[in-house]
Amino acid sequence: MISVLLPRTVPLGSDIQQGGALYAAYVEISNFRNIASMRLEPSPSGVTAITGFNGQGKSSVIEALAYALSGRSFRSSPKESLVAKGADQSIVRMNLVSKEREILVELALNKGKSDKLMSNRNNVSRSEMARLAPLTIFTPRDIEIIAGPPAERRDFVDSSLIAMGPRAGESVENFERLLRHRSSLLRDIAFSNDPSLSEMLLVFDERIAEEGERLTRMRLALLAKIEPVLSDLYAGISGESDRISITYNSTWGQDLRAALVESRIEDIKKGATSVGPHRDEIVFTLHGLNARYEASQGEQRTLAFSLKMALHELIRDRLGEDPIVLLDDVFSELDERRIEKVLEIAKDAQVVVTTSVDQQVDTHVKLKLKIVGGVLE
Repeated sequence: MISVLLPRTVPLGSDIQQGGALYAAYVEISNFRNIASMRLEPSPSGVTAITGFNGQGKSSVIEALAYALSGRSFRSSPKESLVAKGADQSIVRMNLVSKEREILVELALNKGKSDKLMSNRNNVSRSEMARLAPLTIFTPRDIEIIAGPPAERRDFVDSSLIAMGPRAGESVENFERLLRHRSSLLRDIAFSNDPSLSEMLLVFDERIAEEGERLTRMRLALLAKIEPVLSDLYAGISGESDRISITYNSTWGQDLRAALVESRIEDIKKGATSVGPHRDEIVFTLHGLNARYEASQGEQRTLAFSLKMALHELIRDRLGEDPIVLLDDVFSELDERRIEKVLEIAKDAQVVVTTSVDQQVDTHVKLKLKIVGGVLE
C-alpha cells in the first residue's frame, strides 16, 4: 500500500459560476412504495418540511426525489421493492427550474423490464442526470462514508466526480466499463486455451492502465479541493481546531500497467482484477489518527456531515447554482449547531427535509406538510 500526497494544483477544469439555485417547481409520484399518487410543490428556496409518524411515507418521498435525480436508491433497495404492490410501474416526474434552464425529469421503474430516465423527453444515463441536476442528500447512513469499508469512500468520491462535470465523470465511467470487460476476459482465459484471448488481455491492460491512472489523478484533484473546505467546516461545527487530512493509499504505486502485468497470473486464477483504483483506500485523519477506526461515532457523523457540505459548496462554486438539498430523518441526529450550519450553507438552495418531530424544524421552515398513509395533508 503506497500513500499518495494530494496535489496542490487541481486540474478539474474551470469553474462556471453562473449564479442561482436549481429547484423543483413540482414533483409528481405514483405507485412508489406506499405512495399511490402524490403532487408536491416545495418552496423554491428555504426549507420544506414533511412531517409524520414512522412508516407513513416520509422517506419514500425523499427516496423518489433522489432516485429520479441520481438513478439509484440511497437505501440500496432493489427495484422490485420500490414499485407499489399490485402495480407494474412507478413514475416520478418533476419540473426543475433555475435562472439558466428548465428540465422535465421523468423516471419510470418497470417490473421485469428496463427502466427509463429522461430529461426533456430524451433518455439519459444515471451519470448524465447527476450532472444535469446535482443533488446533496443527507441520511443516517452517511456515517458509513467514514466508518464503513473502503468501497464506501471510493463510491462517494466517484459519485462526486460524476456530479462535478463530464470530463471527470467520463473517467469514472470508462474505468468501470473496462474493469468489467477485463474481469470477464480473465474468466474466459481461465477456461480456454485460445492464445488470442491473452493477446486481447495485453490490449486491455494498456487501456485500463491509462484510464485507471487518469481516474486516480481526478480523484486526487477532487480530494485536494475538498480537504481545506472540509477542515474549515468541521472546525466550525465541532469547535475543534485540529485540521482534517486526507491520504490516498494506492494498491499499485505509480505504474498501473506494470502492476497489472505482475498480478496477471493471480488475476486469471481469481477471475478478477486485484490492483487498481477500484482497490485503493482513502483515509480521513482526525487528531492524527485514522477516523475509520479511532474517531468516536459522534466525530464520524460530524466528519461525514462536513464532507457532504464541503462537496455541496464545491459543486455550487463550480456549476454556478446550488444543488437541491434533501435531508431524510437526520434532524434527530444533528444538534442545533449542525442544523444551523446546513441552513447557513444552503441558504439559497431548495431544501426538503423529513422529520417525525415537528418542533425540530418549526423555526426554519417556509412550508410544512404532513404525510399520513402515503398522502400529503
